[in-house]
Amino acid sequence: MEITAIDNSCTYGEADIFRGWLRFKNPTLAEYQWPLCEIRGSSPGPKLCISAGVHVNEVSAIEAAVRLQHLFDPQSIRGVVSIIPLINQPALYRYSEYVCPIDGKNINHTFPGRPNGTFSEALCDAIVNEWTLGSNCYVDMHGGDLREQVSKFVLYQKTNDKEFDEQARRLAMCFDSEVVLGLPQSYLDRPGRPPTAFARGHRVALMSEAGSNGLADEDTISFHVNGVLNIARTMGILNSPAFPYRNARLICDDYVWVHSPVDGEFHPEIEPGCQVDEGQRLGSFRNLFGETLAEIDAPSSGLVLWRITHPSIPRGEPVLAIAVEEPISNLLTDQM
Repeated sequence: MEITAIDNSCTYGEADIFRGWLRFKNPTLAEYQWPLCEIRGSSPGPKLCISAGVHVNEVSAIEAAVRLQHLFDPQSIRGVVSIIPLINQPALYRYSEYVCPIDGKNINHTFPGRPNGTFSEALCDAIVNEWTLGSNCYVDMHGGDLREQVSKFVLYQKTNDKEFDEQARRLAMCFDSEVVLGLPQSYLDRPGRPPTAFARGHRVALMSEAGSNGLADEDTISFHVNGVLNIARTMGILNSPAFPYRNARLICDDYVWVHSPVDGEFHPEIEPGCQVDEGQRLGSFRNLFGETLAEIDAPSSGLVLWRITHPSIPRGEPVLAIAVEEPISNLLTDQM
């Protein structure tokens, strides 16, 4: 990595607050640089990496990453907190939903990437193997693109290692979320989100989700900020009381997407955060004459994580997602 400090910054690697720019070594990424804030304590300790802006319209997460830069005091923390507030640099000021405009890929579903791949693949590889190298936890903050409403939830990746899974779940529980979702082990077999890619290397990564329609609201920003601060306290970076929890944090172990069966205007009968039963009607699709074209039902019981808010949805595109609650027997087994 090539690091360049701005005027009011310490030298990179000193016990203080570094602010500057990061360039990755991969030539595919050479035209871009990333804003980097790294707070290094005077005492050794864990390393926590934090990012936002994989999807540039998810502005509450980006604002949370900006605020977090000012909430760690190098005189009182142990270890290192490293923050990149906006990952998808090519999409900045283009407002493209979900994808990187250079290669049309969704960075969030491209981890762990490839060093000799497209821009998004090279970027994911650089995040995994350069910037976050040596980190004890990586938190990628998301939520609420231009056409979606998202409940408060956190993702971690489940493996066949119970000790690793418990560590990841414990950190995920630091967020005051409605749902903590452990992605099934089957996700490990394909490219995907940071929690999946990092778990393959026995490293912990989390994704926090909250927000709505590309808007920055204080409740959502605070959800991300307080969750990350609680992680820092749990890791021993901060020595202060945890922020209190208000939500029950339902534990789930599957993530079911529901797609549109037709081209049409979606009229929902549920909202994010709602509990639904298998077979329950979720909404209907109508044409521009108001005629019903199709209905969609819940493929399983669970909690609605997010839904698309713009009514016009083409055939085959995602409409919403449901988190499936983990059986009580599994939770009891994990705690034994």
